Amino acid sequence: MIAELKPLYDALEMKRQKLFNLIYMLSADQTAFRIGPTGWSILMHLEHVVIAEELIAADIRRLNQAGAASLPPKSPEAFRMVMQALEKDIVVGVPLPELEPTGRVSLEELIIRWEKARIGLKQITEGVPQAKLKTPLSRHPVGGSLDARETLEFLLVHLDHHRRYIQRIRDAFAHRQA
Repeated sequence: MIAELKPLYDALEMKRQKLFNLIYMLSADQTAFRIGPTGWSILMHLEHVVIAEELIAADIRRLNQAGAASLPPKSPEAFRMVMQALEKDIVVGVPLPELEPTGRVSLEELIIRWEKARIGLKQITEGVPQAKLKTPLSRHPVGGSLDARETLEFLLVHLDHHRRYIQRIRDAFAHRQA
């Protein structure tokens, strides 16, 4: 993996492991708890994160076969807007219906699916040569086409965003129990 991508990938993997460690300590009641009738549970947040990584990896594989010419032009403004919304925890709807969690997937299944998606992502990023570092690699429904660095940056910020929501749900559950 080229030097510019390795720290991003390593940080993403470290954050995933920390989230696993956190979730393993929770009870089934905690992982299923929702703040309000329309709020997501911890498992639903995790399911959404896994779906996002699965779709990104699948999109990259598909685009590698079709060629980057099928991608829309990059939009730095749209990418910045998405990143700022995630960093500030601005509530927005999911940008694609397939990203909506069902809430019917077990933690064990999510862990297996996430591991598979992450292995695919690692293989993809290991195959990015320095000469193609700025070439669009994936796309976000709102943020537009993303190169390899932007894809990893998005995944990092996206994971942090949902980790903060998971912490809020844990806190609300604990407060409810007190």
